[in-house]
Amino acid sequence: MSDPDSLEDIRKILIALDASPASQAALQLAAELAVRHEAELIGIYVEDINLLRSAEIPIIHEVGAYSAISRRMDRKHIESELRAQANRVEQLLARIARRTNLRWSFRSVRGLIPLELISAAENVDLIILGKKGWSAGVQIGSTARHLAALAPVQSLIMERIIHPGTPVLVIYDGSAKSEKALKTARHICTPGSILTILIPAADRRLAEEMFQDLEPWIAEQAFQVQFRWVPDLESQRIANLAHLLGCELVVLPAESPYFRPAAISSMLEDAKCAVLLVR
Repeated sequence: MSDPDSLEDIRKILIALDASPASQAALQLAAELAVRHEAELIGIYVEDINLLRSAEIPIIHEVGAYSAISRRMDRKHIESELRAQANRVEQLLARIARRTNLRWSFRSVRGLIPLELISAAENVDLIILGKKGWSAGVQIGSTARHLAALAPVQSLIMERIIHPGTPVLVIYDGSAKSEKALKTARHICTPGSILTILIPAADRRLAEEMFQDLEPWIAEQAFQVQFRWVPDLESQRIANLAHLLGCELVVLPAESPYFRPAAISSMLEDAKCAVLLVR
């Protein structure tokens, strides 16, 4: 367990903002983490260039969410709406930052949302974003899917508020990345938390040996630790276990021989809780 703690050295947190409830929940947690680590909170709002391009196609219409009235999309109107939305989320970020005495900044950019976020993430330590954005009716938005696969730093993808003391589930396979995931989970847990260490192994004996190796580390923690063994690490199984344990957060290594990139996407689809990908 000699690697640097992955959340201990956080100095800059990037929060992807829009007006969705998931984004606002993400902002609350981002502010809490920034306070805890004395980090700078950087807000970014991306005006979707594809949406603006769609407004230039004559046959494209928009339907009012409440009126159900169809009308042709107007680029100037959409640009105005996007600017207004950017102003609203900037004001929300400013209020939270002033209340918590945070260092913060905000910028609005125009482009392809996933690419702009990945570019902005190159100079930060953690990126936080909502799981669905405005993609109503789907399990995970395309932006969250892209960030999970391509973000250069740790990515926290969430749908609702993570409450203090919530149970946390972490995947530990003995690799360096999973050690980093374990240390990350430690920084999120509070004295009232229960940390469940999920160990994938060929047989139970090996899983118990891996857990015994962790016992000195576990003895130092101020929260309760338990472990579960699974012979096959499937995304649906992890999601179901997290739900049964009441976990609001799953921490997992983004690179693991037991958990391939396709499985991460499935995990985000299946999970009803936040997912923190450790890189």
